[in-house]
Amino acid sequence: MAFAHFIARRILFDKDRQDRLSRPIVLIAVLGIVIGMAVMILTIGISTGFQGEVRAKVTGAGGHLQIVPLAQADPKASERVRIEQSFYPWLDTVPGVAHIQVFALQPGIVQTGEEIQGVVVKGVGADQDWGFLKKSLVAGNVLDIGDTVRSQTLISRWMARRLRLDVGDTITIYLVKGREEVRPRKFRIQGIYETGLEKVDHQLALVDIAHLQRFAHWGIQAEMQVEIASGDSLHITALAFGGDRSYHYRWPGTTWEGKGPHAIAVPPGSEAKITLIAGDDGGTLPDTAWVNLKRPTQKFEETMALAQVTRGGHGGTYKDYCGGFEVSLKDYTQLTKLDDRIYNDFIGPGLRTITARQQYPEVFSWLELLDTNVIVVIVLMVLVAIINMASALLIIILERTNMIGVLKALGTSNGQMRRIFLIDAAYILGVGIVLGDLLGIGLALAQKKWGLARLPIESYYVDKVPIDLSFGPILALNIGVLLVCVLAMVLPSMYVSRIAPAKAIRFT
Repeated sequence: MAFAHFIARRILFDKDRQDRLSRPIVLIAVLGIVIGMAVMILTIGISTGFQGEVRAKVTGAGGHLQIVPLAQADPKASERVRIEQSFYPWLDTVPGVAHIQVFALQPGIVQTGEEIQGVVVKGVGADQDWGFLKKSLVAGNVLDIGDTVRSQTLISRWMARRLRLDVGDTITIYLVKGREEVRPRKFRIQGIYETGLEKVDHQLALVDIAHLQRFAHWGIQAEMQVEIASGDSLHITALAFGGDRSYHYRWPGTTWEGKGPHAIAVPPGSEAKITLIAGDDGGTLPDTAWVNLKRPTQKFEETMALAQVTRGGHGGTYKDYCGGFEVSLKDYTQLTKLDDRIYNDFIGPGLRTITARQQYPEVFSWLELLDTNVIVVIVLMVLVAIINMASALLIIILERTNMIGVLKALGTSNGQMRRIFLIDAAYILGVGIVLGDLLGIGLALAQKKWGLARLPIESYYVDKVPIDLSFGPILALNIGVLLVCVLAMVLPSMYVSRIAPAKAIRFT
């Protein structure tokens, strides 16, 4: 064992001198380091966990970024965009992108008896990732998205309490478009969720996107009206709904033009198929409808009720539009990089991206302030540790003045003497850091498992203090504290240079 290490260990672990003044001072210094390390570990763990938890809620509710039309000015009302895009649905194959899904937003009013509440109705499709909402459910289930079951909605616990509703109850949602068009829709409450985000819980009601696609008239739906004319003739009139209402009609295979009515002769024992393509002047995708007319051999007037009129077609192009696309990423730290890449490389003209930071600027600004709090706590704890260690080291040096004088008289240099007491400081710091790690990690694991510290979800977005323990930050904290504190001890250790051997051993 080297000379400096040997002397340093004898100073700290000398069993023959249990009544030394430095012993309680060293214990106090170690205790201060233990508490300081535990506080720093908990501060980093809580801050990281809190930021991660809140960010996960914000991005889970609306994706890390959204792709929306340039024309969209109201964040609560979507403008239409075609679902068929060059980036959909394969964008999730891009490195860093986890998922992409369609959505639509429309303002609405919920009415139950005498209670009303303004909401933002969010339509979701079959590609919806329900992972976040399933974790946030407090009652019921998520929506059944499909062609047959669509009269369902998800509302928040805050909204359910305010309107005195529960799972299975029926509510009326008035969808609002502009200042004049208001249409009621009845929904059965399929589930109740709670995210803790006021902007979500106080506003958002989820429904099948088909409701909003139809209500907003994003697409065109073509129909044909068939009426009896006279003799063997029928009248066929074109009908269209949705779009910009400036319709034009095409009748493939015929010479017909315009809406009609157009006469067609269907003799007994024959059949005819008529196709209609309805479009508008606003560039809406046209819709196709057809009717198949089959006449039996009996006399027309007597058997009209038995005539077969079969209808079919595309069923409306409204389902080919949505309000935008939500994109979830694998790593939040890649948000800016992937936002730039998606905007520049994948989306076409007429579209833009909106990040979660732009949607919730106040939340992310608040989270960034937590980093400042962490820095302040770490600096304060390190300063406390340095003061405690400096005090303990000076007392040890004063207590060992005679020993210092003897060693100097025997030829020990000032550098060697400083090294002895810096090794003592490192030992004290090491013990305090290890014990502090055990205390801090133990408390963090207890909180993570049992959630002992609770929070009001209305104010903090979470109902218990979140903890995120990572090996990297804890290791960096330990190394940083040890290096900073040992370097800070260089100054008090230089006091040994001022001790003169002659004076130190005069009364030995």
